[in-house]
Amino acid sequence: MRVAVVGASGRSGAATVARARSEGHDVISVVRTAGTAPKETMVRIADARDVAALSDAIRDADAVISCLGHARETSAVADRSVLHDGAAALLTAMAAAHVSRLVVVSAAGAYVQGDDPLSRFIAKPIVARLFGAVFPDTREMEEVIRASGVQWTILRPSRLIPGTSKPTYRFGVDRAVWWHYSTTFDTVGRASVDALTNPEWIDHAIFITE
Repeated sequence: MRVAVVGASGRSGAATVARARSEGHDVISVVRTAGTAPKETMVRIADARDVAALSDAIRDADAVISCLGHARETSAVADRSVLHDGAAALLTAMAAAHVSRLVVVSAAGAYVQGDDPLSRFIAKPIVARLFGAVFPDTREMEEVIRASGVQWTILRPSRLIPGTSKPTYRFGVDRAVWWHYSTTFDTVGRASVDALTNPEWIDHAIFITE
């Protein structure tokens, strides 16, 4: 399968590229700046909001994985519409390029429904005070994707951390995973690639954690 990874230069994107390559997929790294893409991939340059450039970047892909995220800045100065705008542009580009399969990395932190008591009443209120300014953008991104006609899977990892992932990861289909609070970038990459060949995850939000 030929997979276009949007945001391939980020930590989730790089992990996704590495996992896709290890599984034998051809990878198109879609990045904003030349020289930031993972090595040994096809590299195409596109800004997240540039429909024409995105259409050209994914034109011969079988599926798209979007690892677009907010820059590692304080939420006070982060671009607060990049996820929504990027999703809208990507969906338009996918229609133009005749690509129908989409996997998107979102964030469990933007949602509290179904959480265990520690997450709902203690951890996530703290997270919301620190990073909550960008959570509306996360939720608006998901709304745009859910309303589209593509075959989508939304991944909602718990708190992202570096390090080596465990042999297996936990997941919940449209429900939170209780009492587990962190996800390595490698696990995000693994779940993103797993989603490509898992029809049971189509049109569902998948919570993932270690």
